[in-house]
Amino acid sequence: MTEIRDLRSDVLEALGKAMVPLQLLDLSKQLRVRAGSEDYEHLRSLLEQMAQEGAITRMSRRRYGLPHRAEGTLQGVFAMHHDNGMVRTDDPAVPVVHVRRHDMDTALDGDTVCVRLHAQAPGRKPRGEIVEIISRAEHVITGSLDIDGSFAYLIPDDARYHVDFLVSEVNLKGARPGDKVVGTLARWTHDHAAPEAVITEVIGTSGSAAVEFAAILKEFRLPTSFPPEVEAEAHQHDEPSGDPPKGRTDLRDVTIITIDPEDARDFDDALSLTVLDNGNVELGVHIADVSHYVPEGSALDKQALERGNSTYLVDCVVPMLPEHLSNNICSLVPDRPRNAFSVFMEFTPAGERTKYRIEETLIRSTRRFTYDEAQRIILGEPGDHEDLLRQLRQLAEVLFARRVNAGGIDFETEEVKFLLDESKMPTRAVIKRRTESTSLVEECMLAANRCVAEHMHQLRKKWKLRDLPPYLYRVHDKPDAEKISNAVGIIRTLGFDVPSGQLAPSNINAILRQAQGKVEQPVVNTLLLRSMAKAVYADYNIGHFGLGFDDYAHFTSPIRRYPDLVVHRLLKEYAKGQPDARRLRQLENIVSYAGDQCSATERSSIEAERASVKLAQTILAREHVGSDHVGYVTGVATFGVFITIKDLMIEGLLHIRDIDDDYYVFDEQRMRIYGRRTRRVFRYGSLVRVRIAKANTEKRMIDLVMSADQQDLIETLEAVEVTRTELRNRGARRRSKES
Repeated sequence: MTEIRDLRSDVLEALGKAMVPLQLLDLSKQLRVRAGSEDYEHLRSLLEQMAQEGAITRMSRRRYGLPHRAEGTLQGVFAMHHDNGMVRTDDPAVPVVHVRRHDMDTALDGDTVCVRLHAQAPGRKPRGEIVEIISRAEHVITGSLDIDGSFAYLIPDDARYHVDFLVSEVNLKGARPGDKVVGTLARWTHDHAAPEAVITEVIGTSGSAAVEFAAILKEFRLPTSFPPEVEAEAHQHDEPSGDPPKGRTDLRDVTIITIDPEDARDFDDALSLTVLDNGNVELGVHIADVSHYVPEGSALDKQALERGNSTYLVDCVVPMLPEHLSNNICSLVPDRPRNAFSVFMEFTPAGERTKYRIEETLIRSTRRFTYDEAQRIILGEPGDHEDLLRQLRQLAEVLFARRVNAGGIDFETEEVKFLLDESKMPTRAVIKRRTESTSLVEECMLAANRCVAEHMHQLRKKWKLRDLPPYLYRVHDKPDAEKISNAVGIIRTLGFDVPSGQLAPSNINAILRQAQGKVEQPVVNTLLLRSMAKAVYADYNIGHFGLGFDDYAHFTSPIRRYPDLVVHRLLKEYAKGQPDARRLRQLENIVSYAGDQCSATERSSIEAERASVKLAQTILAREHVGSDHVGYVTGVATFGVFITIKDLMIEGLLHIRDIDDDYYVFDEQRMRIYGRRTRRVFRYGSLVRVRIAKANTEKRMIDLVMSADQQDLIETLEAVEVTRTELRNRGARRRSKES
């Protein structure tokens, strides 16, 4: 075992060499300390001890760095957002310092900096200037190469890079003007000189859809293949054949179905339902048994943990596991025997779970349904297994109602899917909305995820433990009071009746019901969603606010999510009996490491997926430049309003400078822009007719201008105003009655 004294010096040396503050998992990799080992436990305890001593500094998101103090300054991480700079600090009194462009020095997004506060009036946003770059983030810059005279410039795609990068001739790597390239920061000595970059890769000709999508992979450092040893390990496995081994229940004669999107290639969940003699039903949720093929510590396991999850881009999927497993051996394809991990739950007609059991099984899917096929049968068309589908739907409705009544929030969101041609050019956007068939699957998966999390309480009682056994939870904290207050304030200006004080889930559901079917519905959903905390993976349990569950874990998608794989392994190990004290400590380290790692990879994947969607929107908008469309306001800022065009499902920016019929002013308190003379108002949910003026695929930005003809919106706007007035009147009558 490594001595604490030696490990302490290693920590100081690693943090001294690091470009950025390090998380526990990153530091352990640098020090070659394996998760689950005794050294890892020493490292975690030592970091806390050193932070308390002041030898190192503990920052947000469990990051550690060497202490750095400059008189009159704060330390934090610099970020760019919509051309605005800010430093997020670890000081609770000043968590965010806003930085104007001329005060940014040479800071780039992600750099750790020292910022000096400016004198400010009470109640104003804290502002400051960056006085030192403590450490640089790892800057991988994708963009287009441009030649201006004898100088070459890398023009970044990512708007978080607010400057262009100078590239010397020796660092071009053969790139030519108009090429899409990848570069890294070479140096930036002072803010009066251009930053310098080195080209590391030439992707292709800038502007083509295929090249732009390929650049997303480079920008977010997403792998395009698996290491040979990982592929070799995956191909060692064959699909099951013959009778199931001891300890695995044979369900091949049971009617089990899958319901997935039409374009799905991996099927990791399946369903069965049995009507019992006592009037109850037994729901079977059968999940691909990935842990059977990916043992802890294997090359497959290490690669899956590094990726954390599959990433779903517009043009491709970056899978967590090799295709031989994800689309073949593990996938619950019809008419083939497959190893599964099954949860059987008995429910009363009122949706109360009375019993459950968790078993390793061998199944054979009877039928693969697409969501559309299942939907048509649920709504009355004749089809295969129609009784089973309608019984599943009936159970799902009961579970949904019970969940919402118990505090779950009923967000109804829209997902945009882009159809691509052979050259990866987006041809149109399709809206994917919640249906009876999608809700059916969702409620069944939620029930299974909740059940396997609540199972830990049974083990604690059985083993007489003080705490729950080590486990990896999906947790969702209560919303930040300020964020929810801001969202509610905007929703009130839209004419909706919102109670005062702290909002319970029932109040949020009431707001969502008020908005249902109205033009403001997407905006209200988005505002409330953005006010929610972010769900994360953790080795501790604080419940899931959005779902209204006290216990929740991810179990149902181990092909595409590493946390589900961890949960499968834990359930299997605990089924064999209580682990000894040493193993429990190892498991604590494993789930802590996996929680941090998978939360980080999930955030990165979400950012990549958003960038991919924004790129597809921009390419689609490029084909409609000059055309007029109706949209609604989905964002308000000092510089303009963001508008979502309804028929194309793309979001663009209407700059305040381009609304030329009046002088417009930003009203921060009511989050709106209004004309001083005309009193015309642009606020969340406002309908506007706009023209697509410009679509910049490199920056993934869409610029809009006002359409010359707004007359056909007058009747619609008048109808909306009548609705708002009626809502206000109803609220006033209700409050008067209550008082």
